[in-house]
Amino acid sequence: MPGELNLSIRLLRDTVNANVPQQLAYVLLDANPTGAQIQGIQAPLNLALVLDRSGSMNGAKIHNLREATKLLIQHMQPTDIVSIITFDDQVDVLVAAQPAQNTAQLMQVVDSIQDRGGTQISLGLQQALDQVRRNFDPGRVNKIVLLTDGNSWGDEAACQALAQQAGQQNISIVALGLGLPNVAPAAPGMPVVMGMSDDWNHQLLDALGRASNGMSDKIDTPQEIAQVFQQILTTSQATVVRNAELTLRLVQDVLPRQVWQTLPLISNLSQRAISPREIQIPLGDIDKTTGKQILAELILPPKPMGKNRIAQAEIMYDVPAMGLVEQKVRGDVVIEYGTESPINPQVMNIVERVSAHKLQTQALSDAQAGNVAGATQKLKAAATRLLNIGENQLAQDAMQEANNLQQQGQMSSAGTKRLNYGTRKLTQQLDPNIDAAPPQP
Repeated sequence: MPGELNLSIRLLRDTVNANVPQQLAYVLLDANPTGAQIQGIQAPLNLALVLDRSGSMNGAKIHNLREATKLLIQHMQPTDIVSIITFDDQVDVLVAAQPAQNTAQLMQVVDSIQDRGGTQISLGLQQALDQVRRNFDPGRVNKIVLLTDGNSWGDEAACQALAQQAGQQNISIVALGLGLPNVAPAAPGMPVVMGMSDDWNHQLLDALGRASNGMSDKIDTPQEIAQVFQQILTTSQATVVRNAELTLRLVQDVLPRQVWQTLPLISNLSQRAISPREIQIPLGDIDKTTGKQILAELILPPKPMGKNRIAQAEIMYDVPAMGLVEQKVRGDVVIEYGTESPINPQVMNIVERVSAHKLQTQALSDAQAGNVAGATQKLKAAATRLLNIGENQLAQDAMQEANNLQQQGQMSSAGTKRLNYGTRKLTQQLDPNIDAAPPQP
């Protein structure tokens, strides 16, 4: 049935100059689940929690982790499936996969979690994958939530292999790094184990999220664990459109440059050419709260004055709760050749935020490759972009890391995390009235 997914299309400029070669067009696509029936759906879950209980989780961290986990269990539906795995350098399946019905008993088990030992993430991931597989159902949201505050010891390759398995089996991983040291014990007389705020490996967590079609994020303080867990639960329950895939069919001589996801997070999307003028981009799941937003960068050929269709966008998707498979929604991308029109400020705002994220990502790659001068230049450019859009704190972080590169030859771990996770969230709070600078090619 039509109408479960609405597709809207906006351009940075509705009119571009005629007969000018190699013009760059920005096309913004918004895909949002719509309709009363869609809004009434709450997706069933098959959720595994993989919780770090290593010694560095002592004090406020382990206390807040227990409380956040109990709160999440309370807000699950009785028909949802939950499993809980704890790990240090050993692993325990505290709760084998089961319906989230006996919440009092489940919370009592959570209260038994105590900190100890080292950190081996692969042990927890393996058990979580096994638990989710037991009740895997394409009609459910099958997900692993991993929380850790430390580096995994000698098993990163195993972690990434497990994440690839999860992705191949449509089981996504949300990988969370918990920062900031413990500064107070959870109870009188408990020892405090200090852990640096940048102990965990963000590159590993990012890789786990990417390989499994999930995501990664950082949690700055133990007190924020509950809020993040609740956001994950709410988003999972709102995931009504599944297996979405975007196809862009381009007219002759229109070339794709890059395709970005801009909501819910900024990320560079992979694309697959299926013909000389047709590319496919996997979008995955779409929740009814945020939807999904895509920014396509297209290079236009010269054309005479007049309106031209430069592409057709088609999204194919499933809605398991309604028994719908391979539904399609289409929209034409039409641009006029003539005298260049003013920019659309809302689209420009998003382009600027993507540009800031792109610059800091490129700076990190340059720094890792030893190109200090290139990384420094890109960080300073990112700082300028961030100031233009009113992100003053992130701009300061970018300048500080540029200074670190110039003075020490490397970026700080904590600063890298702030920029990495901060810039990918830039589109979550938009100011449509901001006076943005023109985009750079």
